[in-house]
Amino acid sequence: MNIKIFHLLSKFVYLGNIRKNRNNFLKNFISFNYNNFDFFNIRKISIKLFLIKKFIFSTITNNKKILFVSTKNYLREIIYKYSRALKQNYVCNKWVAGMLTNFNNYRIILNKSLLLKKKKYMNYTKKEKNLFLKEEKKIEILYGGLRFMTSKPDLVILTDIKKDKIAINEAKRVGIKIMAFVDSNDYPKGIDYIIPCNNSSIESIRIILKIIFSQIC
Repeated sequence: MNIKIFHLLSKFVYLGNIRKNRNNFLKNFISFNYNNFDFFNIRKISIKLFLIKKFIFSTITNNKKILFVSTKNYLREIIYKYSRALKQNYVCNKWVAGMLTNFNNYRIILNKSLLLKKKKYMNYTKKEKNLFLKEEKKIEILYGGLRFMTSKPDLVILTDIKKDKIAINEAKRVGIKIMAFVDSNDYPKGIDYIIPCNNSSIESIRIILKIIFSQIC
């Protein structure tokens, strides 16, 4: 299987949430409870990651497109790293309603950004150029990770289904497959591919991404 359980253990991938917050949707992945905390079955996680890794490899090698979504500030650099290495799109600051359900509108906004770049070098006053720059930066923060997304993605990968539930709802509405990192207190109904894990730990997310994309980057 080539997934070393030691690596998962060392990064606390197995650590779930408080027992009283457990959602029974994930009870089959829970191994035991200690000091009121749930602990995931590390072998089941390992098997799950092996299957996810194969699926990801097939997705990328068949030229299908992935959209990474993680609006947790402390995960931003990790998401940048993998999305850029894989030449995929990402949203790391704020999910703007309509990014998937009103796809054409977001393309118009990105085209506006290109126009603003050109205006900086045209015959405008300094005040006007500063306004153009300010608006361009705002668009870059919200939409910069989607610059090369010319069509809807085939798969959306999320690190937190509670924080980014609007993205999930939009993906469902337009028929896009969803993969998500889920903790023991999450309710992943409607998620096509779940990754049970400690999704509040930066090291846990980092090692899982390293594993599932190891054949590609």
